[in-house]
Amino acid sequence: MELKDDIAASVMSWYEENYNQKPLFAKKKPVLTLETSLSTGHYPWARETGDEIMTEYFSRFNVDKSGFDFFKYWPPSKGLIPNFLRSKELKVVNRRAEPLTIDMLIESAKAGRWLY
Repeated sequence: MELKDDIAASVMSWYEENYNQKPLFAKKKPVLTLETSLSTGHYPWARETGDEIMTEYFSRFNVDKSGFDFFKYWPPSKGLIPNFLRSKELKVVNRRAEPLTIDMLIESAKAGRWLY
């Protein structure tokens, strides 16, 4: 049980030190909880930063990422070209991002593979 607690503390500490930053116009940085989401909520990360975070996470905590679907948490955006001007194969489906929480990172690190 102690090893799993160490993993939880390591994930929380890693995220707190490297990514839990004070937003530009905020007075203080957000309080980090197990429910803190990287992809939804008050302070979601942009897709590029989300990719950087997850790449580092999988490597640092030796988590098998084969079941991880990045676009589930950071779906593609339509961009500047509306769908009606795109060919059928280039149309972008409008999907809502699912929350990717600190708890999900911790539990997957404990298991050694992406669980969600």
